[in-house]
Amino acid sequence: MIATPYLLAMATVLGLATTQSIDPSTVPKSLRDTWCSNQKTACPLICLQLPNTTDTPKSNTCNSNTLDYSCVCSNGQVPNATEYSQTIPYYECQEFQNQCVTNCNGASSCQSACRDDHPCGATNPTRVNTSTITTMAATGTATGASGSDVVYTGLGDASSSTPGAAPGLATALNSGYVYGLTVMVGGFLAGFTYIL
Repeated sequence: MIATPYLLAMATVLGLATTQSIDPSTVPKSLRDTWCSNQKTACPLICLQLPNTTDTPKSNTCNSNTLDYSCVCSNGQVPNATEYSQTIPYYECQEFQNQCVTNCNGASSCQSACRDDHPCGATNPTRVNTSTITTMAATGTATGASGSDVVYTGLGDASSSTPGAAPGLATALNSGYVYGLTVMVGGFLAGFTYIL
């Protein structure tokens, strides 16, 4: 097992590595304070996505002067913060894009390249917390335009794009819609009959 001080040092180095994309002094202090607040709020939520962990991280810090941060979950894992929004890497990526666009001086192809060549957030997120669906078989697969992108809709029947989700959820929702429509039409007809 790896010692905790080693993990904390590794998390700090990872945080430092991600802050090299922009100069923190080019971002207003109040905005950096907000970024750090959001990073510290996101860390426990991100940790809940990992197996065998709680929402109380071993380390959850952020320095708004340098944008150095640390997020070490209770199980000792350091989540990949670049795959989530509301994190320092995400905000730095967006700021990098904004600065790049500004430096293009209005050239649209340059501005497009700034955004397209440097995507922010997860381009292919990993779904790691699947404990509630481990015994269920996949109900279908879906691919996007590139042939490998999966869109997670949260609904779980064969028509949705959620492999391994609880089957029947979409059917239950559709039944609710039908029931609601039936009650509404019945109420309308009852009111119409009452008037006659």
